[in-house]
Amino acid sequence: MAYLLNKDSNECCFLYAHHSFGRFQYSVDTLVNDLSVSKIHAITEWLNGKWYIRDLSLNGTWLNHKRLQKDSAEELHIGDKIYFAGNSQVTYVVKDLSAPVDQLVKLDAQQKKTTETIVLNNYHLLPAEQPEWAIIYQPNSGQWYLESLHDDEFTTREMLQDNSVISVANEQWVFLSSHLEVDTQVSSVPQLYINELDFIFNLSLDEETSELKIHHHNKDVDLHVRCHHYLTLNLARYRAADAKKGVLPANQGWVNTEQLVKDLGVDMRYLNIQIHRARKQFSEVLTNVHDAENIIERQLRKVRFAGASFMIYKGCELESTSDVARTRKNSITI
Repeated sequence: MAYLLNKDSNECCFLYAHHSFGRFQYSVDTLVNDLSVSKIHAITEWLNGKWYIRDLSLNGTWLNHKRLQKDSAEELHIGDKIYFAGNSQVTYVVKDLSAPVDQLVKLDAQQKKTTETIVLNNYHLLPAEQPEWAIIYQPNSGQWYLESLHDDEFTTREMLQDNSVISVANEQWVFLSSHLEVDTQVSSVPQLYINELDFIFNLSLDEETSELKIHHHNKDVDLHVRCHHYLTLNLARYRAADAKKGVLPANQGWVNTEQLVKDLGVDMRYLNIQIHRARKQFSEVLTNVHDAENIIERQLRKVRFAGASFMIYKGCELESTSDVARTRKNSITI
């Protein structure tokens, strides 16, 4: 994400895709507190892969000691100097011209933004090794949400706003969205739903390694061997057990997290990490599947595997299969 450096305060000014400067604090992204500056004085914009600045003011905007023509876009370059209304005491220097992204920016001890950033994927776990937080993007609403991995009830979800501060591993980070409006495009890849997927689990005899493949429309997606597949596999086992009892499909597989902790022999924190890692991989790999993270579905203190079609192999022998998988068996690649 591009940023300017305020030479007077030595603070970083990260640029939104459409970023305004001016004197009216409720209508601009960056406040310039000078009576000669207009309420909305100038804007920077990300257009066609480049950054531009545009003057909208009465008293002018200067780029490298040259006054800009009003309402005429001028391309920005690294090292450019920007100041407003002829006041060169407050000068912004262009330091970075990368594309707008949704990100976290580290704060220093004085709560000022630094140049250390984390670019956010749609499902991000922080810190990576021992996660404390999940930061999740919901495409349908266009909103980012923050979830604590210490929340055993799955009820705490905070909507992230610009400049929300998050504490990660005793460090302070501020959330900044890109404000980038992406043009709607007709997707060449058809959108799929979870009930259209076939899940094939392969478990070793000693249950030490778990592999997962997903089949759909004559295609296979290999999710390889991962620790969190053992969680997903066991959730599929709960669903298979409910099916044998005659439980309706809509109610199959729900298990209390406390019971799951006992059955798997893990603690609640480890369970929460595995749940989020599974949901993260589904979200990242199955990009054409609607609500892919909800393959691991959650309610208050309960969780379940949402796939209707699955086959579980243990040591190459079929352990269990769902009724839906039986009807599709001829099309599933093992």
